[in-house]
Amino acid sequence: MEAFAETQRILVVDNKLDRIELLNKVVVKSNRYNVIAQVSLEQGLIEHVKQTNPDIILICVDAPCDETLHKVAAINNEHPCPIVMFAQDERSETIQNATLAGVSAYAVGELSKERVETIIEAAIARFKRFRELLQELEKTKTSLAERKVIERAKEFVAQQRGITEAEAYQVLRKMAMDRRKRLAEIARDVLSVAEVLTKKM
Repeated sequence: MEAFAETQRILVVDNKLDRIELLNKVVVKSNRYNVIAQVSLEQGLIEHVKQTNPDIILICVDAPCDETLHKVAAINNEHPCPIVMFAQDERSETIQNATLAGVSAYAVGELSKERVETIIEAAIARFKRFRELLQELEKTKTSLAERKVIERAKEFVAQQRGITEAEAYQVLRKMAMDRRKRLAEIARDVLSVAEVLTKKM
């Protein structure tokens, strides 16, 4: 999810009623959030996420076990959104494992309105930045793959026409401009032709 609604829909995951009530009070006092559902970790969490489609997930747990972290990782893969985990386990190993599973913010200690809101905002900001970095990485991968295609097409044109690779590059660029296509598209077209020409019958 790349954008957030003005009123963000929160799924609260907890087994303890007192914490759920506290989080409800915190969220109700803010016009920015709306609790759409409350579930326990044992109540088919992944299915609830699919059904409710939350903008943010708050998970309260004393100490996240491997099973809980597996669920978080599954949610992060199937329904990426900011996930905040409030816990009592402050071991660095646990925090690292939670972060690797996809938790955007891991908080230990007493819950208060100001603190919860700040943590949620930090989780949203971190999640958005992480998604931006993933998109940038994907663009970089695509760009690298396209450059490789262009290099191969350039080599083929140079061999076929007996010209330098620099001249072959200019040939490809002119073809792209004349046909109003991207250079990478022209390169793929050239390689498709090359495959036909060089394929042994």
